[in-house]
Order: sequence, then C-alpha cells, then structure tokens
Amino acid sequence: MFDWLEYDNIVKEGYREQEKQLSDFLKKFIAKNAQIRELPLFDRPDQETLDRIAAMEIPAKGRDPLVVGEELVNDVFEHAMLLQHPRFYSFVASAVSPYSLAGSILTDIYNIHAGGWELAPCAGLIEEKLVRWMGRCAGYSGENVGGVFLSGGSMANMSAMVAARDSRLAPEEFSRGMVYFSDQTHSSNEKGLRIIGFRKDQVVKIPTDDEFKIRTDLLEAAIRRDLEAGKKPFAVIGNIGTTNTGSIDPLEQLGAIAKKYGLWFHVDGAFGGSILLSPIYRNLAKGVELSDSLSWDTHKWLMQTYSCSTLIVQDKSHLLNSFTEHPEYLADVNSSEHNDSWDLGPEMSRPHRAIKLWYTLQATGTDLLAELIEYSFFNANQVKKELEKLPDWKIISNPSCGTINFRYEPEGLSDEQLNALTDSISKEIIKSGFAYIVTTTLRGMKTLRMCIINANTTEDDIRQTVALLNDIAVQETEKLRRAQTVE
Repeated sequence: MFDWLEYDNIVKEGYREQEKQLSDFLKKFIAKNAQIRELPLFDRPDQETLDRIAAMEIPAKGRDPLVVGEELVNDVFEHAMLLQHPRFYSFVASAVSPYSLAGSILTDIYNIHAGGWELAPCAGLIEEKLVRWMGRCAGYSGENVGGVFLSGGSMANMSAMVAARDSRLAPEEFSRGMVYFSDQTHSSNEKGLRIIGFRKDQVVKIPTDDEFKIRTDLLEAAIRRDLEAGKKPFAVIGNIGTTNTGSIDPLEQLGAIAKKYGLWFHVDGAFGGSILLSPIYRNLAKGVELSDSLSWDTHKWLMQTYSCSTLIVQDKSHLLNSFTEHPEYLADVNSSEHNDSWDLGPEMSRPHRAIKLWYTLQATGTDLLAELIEYSFFNANQVKKELEKLPDWKIISNPSCGTINFRYEPEGLSDEQLNALTDSISKEIIKSGFAYIVTTTLRGMKTLRMCIINANTTEDDIRQTVALLNDIAVQETEKLRRAQTVE
C-alpha cells in the first residue's frame, strides 16, 4: 500500500541531498570550464565503463541517489564530446553563455509548462516579446508578426512547411505540390517534407553556383517546367548560412521569384540567422524581409544551451490555421487575448526555451553578441590567411558565416587519393586530441571543414591548428607515396 507520508519524507530528503550534490557538480563544471583549453576534446569511455552501463538493470527498489548522481557525472557526462571546446571546429557548435546555463537550470527547476499563456503569463510574455524582436531583426513589420520557440531547426523548418502547405494548397492538391531549394540546403528540410507527407519527387534540389549559392535561373526554369506539367509549386526555401559552407543564398532574387509565382518563401536561418544582430554583416542577408517565415537556432551562434530554436512568421494566422486545436480539457486555460503556444506549433507540453535567451540578452546586451558574430567572420578569414602561407593547400569554399572548406592537394595524386588523404588528415588531427575537424563532400571532393563560431577560439588556436594540419598532411602524403612505391 502506498504510504504518502513516507513518500513525502523521501522527496523532501531527496531535495536536501540534491541541493548539496548539484552545488558540488556545478562547482566541478565551472572549474573544468576554466581550463577547457588544456583538456582533450573527447575523453572516450573505456570498454569497462560501457560494459558497466550495459549491465545495469532498472531496479524495483531504488539505489542511493547520491551514488547514481556520481555515476552519471563520472561515467556519462565526463565522457561526452566537449562541443564547447575552443578547438572543436566541426558541426555548428559554440561556447555556452553562463546566463543561458543559469536560465536553463532555472527553467528545469521551476518546470514551467510553456504550452498555454494562462499557465505562465509572464513567461509567455517573454516568449512573445522575443519572437517579435527577432522578427524586427529580420525586417518583419506589422501587428501580426508571430512565432514559437521549438527544439531545433528541424522542427522549425518542418513547421514552416506545414504552414506553407496549408496556405498555398488545397488538400486535394497536396499530391501535386512542389518545393524548391538548393543542393546545399540542410537535410532537415527534406526530412520534414517527407514527414508531413511529400514524396521525394515533390522536392526539387536546384544546383548551386561557384559560391555554393542557389542558381536562381535554374530555379525559375524548374518552376516553369513544373507548372507546364500541371504540378503545383507552393514553396521555395533560401538559406542564411548553409551547414556545409556557410553560404547565403540571393534572398532578394528568391523573394522576387516567390512573389512572381505565388510561392511561400521560407528562409532557413537556423545557422546564420544570428548575423542579423551584426550591423556589419546583416546586409549579407538582405532580402530576408521578403520571406514569409524564418527559422533561427540561437543554440548555434548565440551561446544558448540545447535546445533553443525559433520559427518566426510575417503573419501568425498561418500558424494558427495549421496548428490550432481546442480540446475540451483545455477550455478553461485557453487565452482569449494572447495566442497560446500550443496553437502556434506542433508541441503541447513544452519547456520554456525562451527564458535562457532572455536571460542572456538582458545580461549581456546585443552589442557583445554582435561582436561575437563579427569575431567569427574574422577567425574564418584568419584560417584562410594561414593556409595561403603554405604550399599545396586549396580553398574550396571561401569564409562565410565563420565557415571555410579546404584541402591539401599535392601534385601527382588522383582525385580518389586526394579524397583518401583528406580522410586520413581528419582522422589524425582528431586522434591528436588537439583539434576536432571532420570532412564533408562538395561536388565529389572530400574537404576539411572548419566552423569557427566559438568566442573562446583565439588567433593562436587557429595558427597552431593550421600548423598541425600541415604537419599531418605532409606526413600522410609521404605515407601514401611510400605505399604507391611498394605497390
């Protein structure tokens, strides 16, 4: 029989224990973060640790919670990749603001339900204000600008396509709908379209130019071709900062084409949307104000903990049309004056992701964040300058949004050998523990890709990284040539 009084005492004691243990863990994390430059990027777990976790069962009777906490820190968290390391140059990872961390902890402690306005009006107001502020950053105007905080660009891009589909197509036209974006657009867009019911042949990937930006002439030709075939073009997606190269599509031209053919214009700014804060670089995104919707991940370039993404739209009525449901069990908490977040996106129960961004913005202001963006551009250009001092290095994509692609191309090697060499350089620098750089593929070429958006990355980090890359490249080339000679 359940003993409520005993359970209540257990819970109270648990909170007292956790107060001390969590305080100790936080101190340990802060101390570790203070010396992060000296730490390896990945303290990979040994087989014994993996076997120990694999052997654990879910117990019928609970274990000592303090022991469980120590296990989690020592066996799990301490053996995860340090994405906030200043020499982690892969994916789109940044340092974390202490204010975002504080906001995240507070959000978890108070466990606010952020689905409906009436459940947390002040928190709802913060989210509403941030969405409108982000919309103003993009040049959106008018009283109907709105949106919602979501888990990431995947959910934001997919939700935008739901609104696009419902606003441009009748249900009987869904099977003929067509969407267009460049061959460098993030895979989340195609995945999202597949999830909401579109076939592979309804997605048209447009080739890119020498700067990896969408070819608008080929885009328009594809739209006209599909119209003549009786299909229903309904959406085009542009990019502010592609994942591979950081490229920014010609948004003004895309906006004009979308308007000409009556298409929904979505901008995937999950990575690069943060340049809108910079008075120096926001001009690169000129034309974003013509879009119907914008995705923007602040956990990428604005130092937020995972996850903190936003979908912003010019006219929130499209989101309300696609996502509003009013079941009887929510009748008493539906807001008549404000839009409930569960009516603006796919989630009902949701954490309040906006709090940590609000905390960061209020604590640091936008000027410092703008300087962070500009510093990233500077650092990517420093990589290019260092590479240009050395022989046999080729820039494949010029710096854009803090991202650059390059590879080592000594004479006498075939394309296949150069791709293999690029792979081996990546593996060796990761093995060194000094820096983390993985490859990507651009037009059949394996390249080394560096994304330098961590505010703690210094010029010295970059100089040392490029020097080490060069040493490894020379050594790996010698190995390859020796292997050729033996053959």
